[in-house]
Amino acid sequence: MPQYDPIDDPGPSTSLMYLKNAGTSLIHSRSKEDWGKLIIFYFFFYACLAAFFAVCLIVMLQTLDDDKPTVIGRTIKPKLAAPSPDLYIMNFEKEEEWNKYRVAADKLAEKYTAKDNKGVGFFDWSEANLGKCYNQSKPFNSDKDSDKVGCFYIGLNRIYNWTPEKKTLSFDCNWSVGKTGSGNLDPPFDMEMQKEVEIAAALKAYYPYTSKAENGLQPMQAIEITLNKIKQAAMSETDSLETYLDCSAYVNEKKIEDSGDANFEIRYSKDTNADE
Repeated sequence: MPQYDPIDDPGPSTSLMYLKNAGTSLIHSRSKEDWGKLIIFYFFFYACLAAFFAVCLIVMLQTLDDDKPTVIGRTIKPKLAAPSPDLYIMNFEKEEEWNKYRVAADKLAEKYTAKDNKGVGFFDWSEANLGKCYNQSKPFNSDKDSDKVGCFYIGLNRIYNWTPEKKTLSFDCNWSVGKTGSGNLDPPFDMEMQKEVEIAAALKAYYPYTSKAENGLQPMQAIEITLNKIKQAAMSETDSLETYLDCSAYVNEKKIEDSGDANFEIRYSKDTNADE
């Protein structure tokens, strides 16, 4: 058997010694004091960088106008939409869903009646402009004999310095087959556009939009939806319950190119009793 020769013993691995050298107490070839100094240095170094970035951000934000966009041009086009995601669906079946709609309607009214939206020529959230939809946030009622009434609201986005060139802006809505392709085109609901003449005048006065401080919030067109009990009673078993409403924006009765549609949905049952 060959005898052990200490000269041939390579000793501890070089890489292990680099991680931690038991003889010199070095970690990654640095002492604890060196590591402490490095940690302190980089702490203050990155703290200074963060502070510098924060100061630059604050200074740059001071140059922005809250009311005037910084990016304008031909890529910004008028778009039609409802003012809240929860105002796209009117649910006469489920109280929870109806309450989402109700809360969103209340918040919309609060937004338009806030102090910062009061000014000469600003769109007034009133019965004169919204008709029967001025205060349409009703509590949920599952009684099948109760009136089923709600309102949808639509408006164009605020586009800096955009104007329809003294032409007449208007909105129109129609029942559609919707996203499923099987929507009822003659549902048991009556649809009524509220105060169309007043809204047309408000739209003409609102544009061109230059700032929220100067123009306020955009005019809202209200659409009242009412359950027609006679039509409901005449529905057959094969009539679709899927009900969709599509609204569009027009200039001189011609649809605004690329303005898109506001697509709404009404949910109900044959007797509109909830949770049965």
